[in-house]
Amino acid sequence: MTIWIDPPAWPAHGRLWSHLVSDASYDELHDFAVAQGIPRRGFEGDHYDVPEERYAALVAAGAQEVPGKEIVRILQRSGLRIQKRKHEKVIRSIPEASWLPPGSRADIITSRQPEPPANTVVVRLALLRGPDLLVLERLTGGLDLPSAPVGSLDPRDALGRLLTVVVGEQTAVAPQLLGYVRNTVPDPDADYPWPVPKACFAVWHAELGGRVELDTGVGQWIRRDRAAESLTDRHWWPLVAHLDEVPR
Repeated sequence: MTIWIDPPAWPAHGRLWSHLVSDASYDELHDFAVAQGIPRRGFEGDHYDVPEERYAALVAAGAQEVPGKEIVRILQRSGLRIQKRKHEKVIRSIPEASWLPPGSRADIITSRQPEPPANTVVVRLALLRGPDLLVLERLTGGLDLPSAPVGSLDPRDALGRLLTVVVGEQTAVAPQLLGYVRNTVPDPDADYPWPVPKACFAVWHAELGGRVELDTGVGQWIRRDRAAESLTDRHWWPLVAHLDEVPR
């Protein structure tokens, strides 16, 4: 188990940055970062971005120096590499997620891309009305966002049908992709229902102006600032919580 760092060579915000990674686990990486006073906001899903002025101290603390290309190879060999697109950020990664077969991982990724990721199998809608969020009762208990399977449709077509069910055809909304949860399942069991090795569950958000009432009989409005207790067990909840950081 080793912590690795590449030389500061990546420009951003008027300075150069290094990447700090582990070849064993995210926990090892977080423990090292905490011990060295690196803030959690520097975590980018599979590595920490650290400014050039911290480089020498991190090497002195035990981080091993390697070229930038080798950092990527280390992550790939360790299985800790998380793929994402431009304008995306991994806000949480859950190895051995309890709802997935053993050896699997769930990555929660915010996105400013206009299109959903490949392998999107379910679309969800975080519909806002001021401080309120629309939710519905699940058949198995608890609350969920309005959602629909993609099936043979394009994900945007599936989203369009979901919008019609939820808000009707007369209410114009312009949903934007908020992010997605991506399951990585290398060894599925017989009960796992989604494609492997990767399946994505995309979440869009949209705002209803004024105090528009829905006449479709779908769901109920709850205040987002009071919803955490009943929604934190939903794998998409970190994306909705992230809404407070999204300009609207």
